[in-house]
Amino acid sequence: MYGPALLLPLLMVWNWAVALYAEQSGTAIVFNAQPQVSEDMWPSLFQIVRADLAGGDSELAKGVALDKDPILVRGNEDLRGVTFSHIISVKLLGRCDVLPQTDHPEVTGPLGWVLLVSGKIQPYVSIDCTRIAQVLRPAAAGLNKEDRRYAMMQAIAHVLIHEWIHIATQSDAHGRRGIMQAYLSANQLIAGPKNGDLQTAKR
Repeated sequence: MYGPALLLPLLMVWNWAVALYAEQSGTAIVFNAQPQVSEDMWPSLFQIVRADLAGGDSELAKGVALDKDPILVRGNEDLRGVTFSHIISVKLLGRCDVLPQTDHPEVTGPLGWVLLVSGKIQPYVSIDCTRIAQVLRPAAAGLNKEDRRYAMMQAIAHVLIHEWIHIATQSDAHGRRGIMQAYLSANQLIAGPKNGDLQTAKR
């Protein structure tokens, strides 16, 4: 049995836990990257993902409802005791910047992919930044350093949303146009949100 002196702190902790759960009850996207990825990219990437989700309604497949305001966190953040309704794990492979990399051999393969286990698409996304850099290289050749970085972040956001739709719909089908095409050109990868929120994200 708890005495009055202990009951109040317990109630305060319980109320805080309930409030935290209510705040974190949506979708969490947890990002993990390799050590060579610059720490400077995370604020820009998170802003661009949010802008893409807010401005990309017309790109979504009919009937698909993605969380417009997901919680975006790094995998190395302390999330103990925090509960989410849905969690998507995203692994970024490679440097995640656009460099000439002329001494690197060309590789083939998808820009991103998800896992299929026992007929169910799992909430795990892998994004190959090296492949994205190769696709973007011609379009990014005339850009300055800042614009190249935002081009890469925009491309990562598009690939993430593409794979998230696969997870949300539990379908590996692709569309004839828009973000769900099987192959996206460099210009499609770096196209900003239709509502112009990318300009806000770049500030």
